[in-house]
Amino acid sequence: MIDPKKVTNYKRTKSELQEFLLFCICVAGKKSTIEAPKLDRFLNSLKKRFKSEEPFVLIESAKEDGSLWDEMQEHRIAPYGQRYNSFVDVISKLDAYNLEESTLDQLQSIRGISTKTSRFFLTHSVEKFDDPVLDTHILRFLTDFGYKDVPKSTPQNPKVYERFSKLF
Repeated sequence: MIDPKKVTNYKRTKSELQEFLLFCICVAGKKSTIEAPKLDRFLNSLKKRFKSEEPFVLIESAKEDGSLWDEMQEHRIAPYGQRYNSFVDVISKLDAYNLEESTLDQLQSIRGISTKTSRFFLTHSVEKFDDPVLDTHILRFLTDFGYKDVPKSTPQNPKVYERFSKLF
């Protein structure tokens, strides 16, 4: 299980990296201490059924046998439609064995992963990655520092994100 209080780890195994990406998706807009155990129970349930340790293989297996949606509901991986789409995109669009090589554009091609989540994943998984994760705290810092027109929440427009990223 991902420890929400210790998310930085540059030496994750391939399976751990897959789980961390699913964690990043699940915690977007939610409390990590609630979502981490739910994801852990969800994956453990799939491990028992499909006899694999790799999260992406488990997601693919559940999708193929038609149980992914039901498993997500049983373990309250919500909002169901958004998380389902994200999980399906992850297994079809990313190279499960080279996640540490994923680019921002590749990650952001996944439904449910945008500017903040993609940077959060890379910041805590890839030591050489050095873009800031703009959250409400950093944006408030920029406002307190005297910058004008700072948004209150993470900008989704890449140009706006880039502008405030450079300021920070």
